[in-house]
Amino acid sequence: MKYFLLISAVCAALLFSSPGWAASPGKAAVAGLVIIQPTEKSIVQSELLIVVLNGSPLLIDEIQLSVNNRKQVLAPKTFKQDSVCYDGVRLSYGLNTVKITGYKNNKKTEEITRQVFYQNDLSTGSISIPAGFKAYRFHIDENEKACSSCHGLDFRKAEDSQDPLQSPCYLCHKKMLSEYSFTHGPSAVWSCLMCHDGKAKNPKLAVAAPVAPICRGCHEISWEKMKNQHAPTAAGACTTCHNPHAENRQYFLRKDTVELCAACHEEILSQPHVINSFSGNGGHPLRNCPDPSRPGKYLTCASCHNPHGGNSSVFLNNYDDSMPRQRFCTSCH
Repeated sequence: MKYFLLISAVCAALLFSSPGWAASPGKAAVAGLVIIQPTEKSIVQSELLIVVLNGSPLLIDEIQLSVNNRKQVLAPKTFKQDSVCYDGVRLSYGLNTVKITGYKNNKKTEEITRQVFYQNDLSTGSISIPAGFKAYRFHIDENEKACSSCHGLDFRKAEDSQDPLQSPCYLCHKKMLSEYSFTHGPSAVWSCLMCHDGKAKNPKLAVAAPVAPICRGCHEISWEKMKNQHAPTAAGACTTCHNPHAENRQYFLRKDTVELCAACHEEILSQPHVINSFSGNGGHPLRNCPDPSRPGKYLTCASCHNPHGGNSSVFLNNYDDSMPRQRFCTSCH
């Protein structure tokens, strides 16, 4: 009987320590794979996420990561001091389920998940935040302690540098720039403290809100003297439409111009624009045709409207409401 009880105890121990038994969502599996950052039910403001894991190289030799069941391309990495970091994990607007799967000798050993909410003013799907989600900021003392043994976090070195690659921001945030075609000037040389406050504490590296005074330091703000300002402009929220780091579009626009405007003015795309039966096609064209005012380019909302403001109620370019509307139309027609 004693032998039977001993064998049963050993079998039970082996069964519940097997790396093949996965943990429940958001919790570590038995083998010890743990998502350190971000925390569960985090709200983030960037489409690129950094994921920090803890695990054992004895139990895991490969990591696969997916977001909403879309597999992410990851560089091969091994655990260093039982930790591994992945930067540039791409999110979608709204709720994201980040799934981490560990493998050993091509066999899945465990799987864990984390929910992250990407909030952005340009997506209706990212406005309603589920209950229990909280704003996530990595750069607080508690989080940085776990990384300081491998990463230099002296942000005084994030000023202008002869070698931008020596910036303490580069190692974790390089994909913020390398994934895109156009890079904002301060970001291109990793002068992060031009916009981020190097003296801010918990969270560190904060950016002032509204951000317009920071932008004014380099950019001429010509619309302040206009009679009317676009809502994001009036609020000083330049980063609503412009990515302050990098983008695949000129002027660092977060979306193509028409889609960017339609994010707030969706009714424009669903009804005839300006003049019913304009040229017999149900309204003024909004895209996919040449722009008479800019040879070689296509028509967009910005062909007629100044996206920052204007002296007319609808921000028409070079136009005042006291002028006959026909005068504006004849500039192209």
